[in-house]
Amino acid sequence: MLPIVDGLTDEFEGQAMVQQLDAAELENERLQQQYGLRGHPTFVVLDRNGRTVQTFIGPQTAEVLREAIMELIAPAN
Repeated sequence: MLPIVDGLTDEFEGQAMVQQLDAAELENERLQQQYGLRGHPTFVVLDRNGRTVQTFIGPQTAEVLREAIMELIAPAN
């Protein structure tokens, strides 16, 4: 999943923060508990207030994740 996340990080630089966390690292355990993450990989789209907008469990395509990010950053009508 690293290449997909890296590509989205570059694509949305300055518009959205795309971050990858290693579930095996102890310091990430709190975030996993906070957002109820159980399966790996899990992708969580958060709004600017840290609220969960969408959650994807299991491998995803760049297109699925890109669409979720675009929906979040699109200006409201």
